[in-house]
Amino acid sequence: MNILRSCNEIYAEFAEHESQRPLRDLVLLLPHMQARRVGGEFHIDWQSAAPELLIQIGRNAEITQRTVNRGVAAIGRLLVGVSPEVGLGEISADCVESLGWLLAELGDLGSTSTEILTACQRYTSDYSPDEPLEFTPTARP
Repeated sequence: MNILRSCNEIYAEFAEHESQRPLRDLVLLLPHMQARRVGGEFHIDWQSAAPELLIQIGRNAEITQRTVNRGVAAIGRLLVGVSPEVGLGEISADCVESLGWLLAELGDLGSTSTEILTACQRYTSDYSPDEPLEFTPTARP
């Protein structure tokens, strides 16, 4: 009898191959994706991607999202602690501006990671392979 594997089993198998650098791996796996033109814009063609690749990308996007959210919260706590120094001018306005730009970029990264994760989950929700997953190696810059 052929028993379908659960998502938990698939993710457990992925965890064995999980790297300690999810953002780097997310960026290096994205070149494996195809893009298609819709109107005047290009969109990632999630449907044509291998499910194993989508699982890898989705898992890395999920971990990246979590890391970004925790990092932004930590920076916010640090800013609260140094607010008197900012008020006294001991921390330059350039430094505060740079932190603002960093937080804006991290917010965009977290949001984009959520969109990537959602797309990957959408196209692998009914995926249940009978054989072990074959993992896509990351591209190299």
